[in-house]
Amino acid sequence: MDIKDIEQILKVLKQSDIVDFELEQGGTRIRLSRGSTTQSLVVGAVGSAVANSAAVTDAVVVASSSEVTSSAVKVISPMVGTFYRKPSPDAEPFVREGDRITKGKTLCIIEAMKLMNEIEAPVSGIVSKVLIGDGQVAEFGEVLMLIEPEG
Repeated sequence: MDIKDIEQILKVLKQSDIVDFELEQGGTRIRLSRGSTTQSLVVGAVGSAVANSAAVTDAVVVASSSEVTSSAVKVISPMVGTFYRKPSPDAEPFVREGDRITKGKTLCIIEAMKLMNEIEAPVSGIVSKVLIGDGQVAEFGEVLMLIEPEG
């Protein structure tokens, strides 16, 4: 299954009343859910990554309702890779829960194929929750952190 197949599935689902869809094919599992305010997309492939596409830019994996307030902004992983809270093993974390941050501040790093990709804050606010541990694999679309926006 490639990105073109996923885009075709998304197109068909947008034109229908289907709310939940799940498919497993050739070692790849895809689950799509549509609600009134969020969409979710989880794609897992054994030993491979899924490319980012403009057709799935609003894809998120929703954290449990106890962790998300209605105003929380989700920081989403744009790729599959290893999540790092610190720039180096002996350094302090970029941010901690409770830290006040400004838009554009580096929150973490996702390492993918030996490249270090800095993930920046989409809004100014307070880091309310870090949802993934240092050194764990982040999946495409996974919620990494929650930020309570200012104002």
